[in-house]
Amino acid sequence: MTIIWLIVWFIANNIGGHEPLLFNPVNVWTATLILAVGIDLSAAHARGAAKRR
Repeated sequence: MTIIWLIVWFIANNIGGHEPLLFNPVNVWTATLILAVGIDLSAAHARGAAKRR
């Protein structure tokens, strides 16, 4: 998920206007990056819990 986000952001950043990743305050691109990382981490956590059962 994070790799897909990186590819989309890279293409959008080069084709559209330059939009930096801001953490204070968080902009839309940074918020979606945080969401993508969270989804990746929760999926890895869920797969680990399923293996222990």
